[in-house]
Amino acid sequence: MKIMSKKRQQLVDIALALFMKEGFHATGIDRIAEVSGISKTTMYRHFPSKELLIRDALQAFSDQVEARWQTSPEQENEGSSLILARFEQLSDIIIRGEFTGCVFLNASAEFPDEHNPIHQVAIAHKHASLAETRRRLALCGIDEEKALIIELIYEGLLARLQVEQNLSMIQTTIHRVRSLLDM
Repeated sequence: MKIMSKKRQQLVDIALALFMKEGFHATGIDRIAEVSGISKTTMYRHFPSKELLIRDALQAFSDQVEARWQTSPEQENEGSSLILARFEQLSDIIIRGEFTGCVFLNASAEFPDEHNPIHQVAIAHKHASLAETRRRLALCGIDEEKALIIELIYEGLLARLQVEQNLSMIQTTIHRVRSLLDM
């Protein structure tokens, strides 16, 4: 994880929040400058282009998520609760009113060229997510071959929740994944 100056970190944090809420293309540099209180000149000194800011903001968020995977309290849980914790966390995010969809899916939709550095960050994060699911399955003594199935179920749930934030879908999914883990 990169160490950033305070001003650069502030720009990344504010830009990410705006990108998540308003979209990448819809959020302009003027809007980021307005909300952050940082001049455009200073912004461009830290990030020569908006795309670099988007890429770095996504990478910083990915790094934060991956760090939480390694230190989260559910790491002490046993069995399928270790796998189901990611699904259960979605309920909390929705209840707090913080769910805006998957920022990595949104980024890849707005920057569809797989060679674009922003899209590459999204791809890398999805690979890391699958690796984390495999790691959690291995810790539980469950066949790692189920990791891709569970990951696809999780991704499908994220997409569906972006359209309709229905908490019962999460509970139904948890029930189905629990059944899959017990097979």
